[in-house]
Amino acid sequence: MLSHFACRWDHDDPDDPVFLYEEVDALRNEVRKVHEYRDGRLIRTDRISDLNDSLASEPLPTLDEITAQPEFTVQPLTAAEFDAVWARATDAR
Repeated sequence: MLSHFACRWDHDDPDDPVFLYEEVDALRNEVRKVHEYRDGRLIRTDRISDLNDSLASEPLPTLDEITAQPEFTVQPLTAAEFDAVWARATDAR
């Protein structure tokens, strides 16, 4: 079963995304994700590659573990909410 969430990432690095939108499987492996950058760009991917916007090769931490880190704020999403963000994003190059 797939689950979806958004994660706001509070940091000062202008090259890193500020929102992460995630679709993960039951084992917490990323299936699809979208990075949102400060300038409004939405970059999506559904594959592992050398790009910054690549899927993780390891399972993600649990939502509780992510939320325990002060720089992250997690919000659950429905599949439809994730799909709406995915549809607005462009493919990672």
